[in-house]
Amino acid sequence: MGMREVWDQRDFRRFIIGNGINMLGGSIFIIGMGWTVAQSGGPKAYGLIFTAYFLGHLPLLLYGGAVVDRLPRRTVALVADLCQFVLVTIAIVGLVAGLNEFATLLIITFLTGGAGAFSIPAVGALVPDLVAEEDLPQANAMRGMAMTGAWMLGPLIGGIIVGNWGIELCLLVDALTFLASAAILWTLPEIPVSRDDDDSSLRDEVSEAWAFVKTQPWLLAGIVMFMIWHIGDSAIEIGIPFIIENKGLGAAEFGFFGALGAAGAMVGSAIGGIWPIPKEHRGMVFYVFIGGIAWCMLMWAMPIPFWAILVFVFMEGILGGTLGVIWRTTMSDSVDQHLRGRVNSLDAIGSLIFIPFSPLLGGWMIEATNVLTTYSLAVGFMILTTTSGLIVPSFRRFERTESELFPISPATQDS
Repeated sequence: MGMREVWDQRDFRRFIIGNGINMLGGSIFIIGMGWTVAQSGGPKAYGLIFTAYFLGHLPLLLYGGAVVDRLPRRTVALVADLCQFVLVTIAIVGLVAGLNEFATLLIITFLTGGAGAFSIPAVGALVPDLVAEEDLPQANAMRGMAMTGAWMLGPLIGGIIVGNWGIELCLLVDALTFLASAAILWTLPEIPVSRDDDDSSLRDEVSEAWAFVKTQPWLLAGIVMFMIWHIGDSAIEIGIPFIIENKGLGAAEFGFFGALGAAGAMVGSAIGGIWPIPKEHRGMVFYVFIGGIAWCMLMWAMPIPFWAILVFVFMEGILGGTLGVIWRTTMSDSVDQHLRGRVNSLDAIGSLIFIPFSPLLGGWMIEATNVLTTYSLAVGFMILTTTSGLIVPSFRRFERTESELFPISPATQDS
């Protein structure tokens, strides 16, 4: 089935629209918050904001994944959106009332990070519930295009809003998008989760998911790779507003930087959906593209014209969008339905576990040295993490591995 036919499925189309609106508001907030804090507090304060988000997010991820594997994913995502709407609305009232700007943004970032620990695994596990297994490459590509479309428009809108009207309006738009996303989720059907045992403890459920991960070399290697990779990646993210500032540019250019990367990711997502990578080649393409992303990021810090930097931003987006489709599709077609929430949470924890400390490290390094030195060290570290994926054949085999504890179902085997 082609992408047009998948889009014509009503429930999936509504889900994509709602998720895109949600991501649009989030990207507007991140750009507005990032520029506000970077200008008023510098690299260390900017890093601390990111640390606050992940300190709120990480401790709840495993619990969020277990909840997602017990309750209908639509319900979990809906409640999480409503909670974030309330939290952001409280932050707006606080800022208008004259509360300290940095403290308010720090607290709201921490609290919405906690809510995201439920919404992120819920949304990730909902896609395979709404479309047939053979349509997952196209569905994940369309989700990637919606996400990157939101990340393309959001930074442009956020940069204009924060540059002209301030962070309060960015927060208002974010709150309204959470409310709109919740309203759309309300229209979707509740799909029960198929489970053999409803009485197991959280510890047992996490142990089951971890046991599955250990039987899949590609999955374990990917989680470990992302764990190490994001140490360098998060340090690089901290440097972006200071690259813009060093060139004498402002909030609008900061937003355009993010928008162009998202535009590239949209192109990459479309490529991944129109020309799906066969399972036997997914791993090789994935690790080669990861290395290409690191080199593109290094070019951002080079003493070259801003337009040349933007070329590498766009290239990084294309590579990232394509490999995102590869990873999401493999996670969808190679993980059992009743395990997806917990496995998505373990994947997220692996990706994020060092991030609470990495932005602080990146901010400190930028202040102690400069952006180019920080980027060079970070990219060198990131390149090393891809080497094992290229060398070890089982890491490159992005497909379900048979095991005694987790036998492959006929449907999975034929996909």
